[in-house]
Amino acid sequence: MADGKTTLEKPMAELMGPGEQLLGGCKAAAKGAVLKGTVGGALGGAAGALVADSLKGKQPEGGFATVVPKDRIYWVGATNQRLVYFKVGAMTSKPKAFAGDTPLEAVSEVKVSSKGVFRRLDMTFADGSATSINLYRANSPESLLSALREVLPGKLSEQ
Repeated sequence: MADGKTTLEKPMAELMGPGEQLLGGCKAAAKGAVLKGTVGGALGGAAGALVADSLKGKQPEGGFATVVPKDRIYWVGATNQRLVYFKVGAMTSKPKAFAGDTPLEAVSEVKVSSKGVFRRLDMTFADGSATSINLYRANSPESLLSALREVLPGKLSEQ
């Protein structure tokens, strides 16, 4: 299986700015998105979504945090200038459509922890907004974590 950086090279090719380099990436999910999808599927539509929303923790909304996808599956990558997000195709989990980006200067803190089958990134931004990302362990989270260590010195803590 290719690592996240290799997987993101093709979709990032046309989006790279002058001097920008892709350093790493990984398949990800928003905190609670997998649970929401499972409960939603079991209970059906709106009822399942309401129950799943009540089961997951609330996060500050707005600001830079709104750029980070809340999807069940997406890709996150790190360049030497920004974090990038890609939606996946309907029939595949390969990166398909650019979903947004966050400049590195906007990231205040990233806490890395292990949560079951995921590595969790709890990110806080300069505007006070925050979000959590679950990285799939099967898709080389170390590729992304290594890149984050490089581009966010002093802002990354690992537990």
